[in-house]
Amino acid sequence: MLQASGEQIYLSPGTLVTVGFGVPDKGYYTFDTTVIEQVLLPAPAVRLAYPQQIRRIQQRQHYRLSLQLPISFRVVNDLESHRSFITCTGYTLNISGGGLQLVTREPLVYGDWLEIDICSSSLQQIGLMARVLRVSDNLDNTCQASVQFHDIKRQDEEAIIRFIYQEQARRRRLEM
Repeated sequence: MLQASGEQIYLSPGTLVTVGFGVPDKGYYTFDTTVIEQVLLPAPAVRLAYPQQIRRIQQRQHYRLSLQLPISFRVVNDLESHRSFITCTGYTLNISGGGLQLVTREPLVYGDWLEIDICSSSLQQIGLMARVLRVSDNLDNTCQASVQFHDIKRQDEEAIIRFIYQEQARRRRLEM
């Protein structure tokens, strides 16, 4: 049964509708289309015209750029722990002003606190504090972790965002 705000609705042929749907681990999408017909059996439904365009909706506060950058980090959950003295390495899969996704051989778990250094020729960020939000193990004995920056300085966030825009512009120039 089709509902809007808890009320049953009927969509007659020719009605313009906007449809939204989510795909796990891929994002949220919408499209505009028209109702072709009502279908009553086996359950009430509507048949929709094939959409002209499907749009991906950006639901993050920051745009995330796919990019591999070398990083080093320390796990600083407990500053007395031996892990806080070990510098680990990895690389980013993507980065935004709010966080990044990384790959490393160091085992990480949800909730770990990291102090991250990004040292590339085009982006230098030292001592970014981040919290691990998601972790998955890869088949090659690495782990992939999504981290969110915590208490990032405004100038550091702006430097990352500026770097992302410059990298996007560089990629567009190469496509021409």
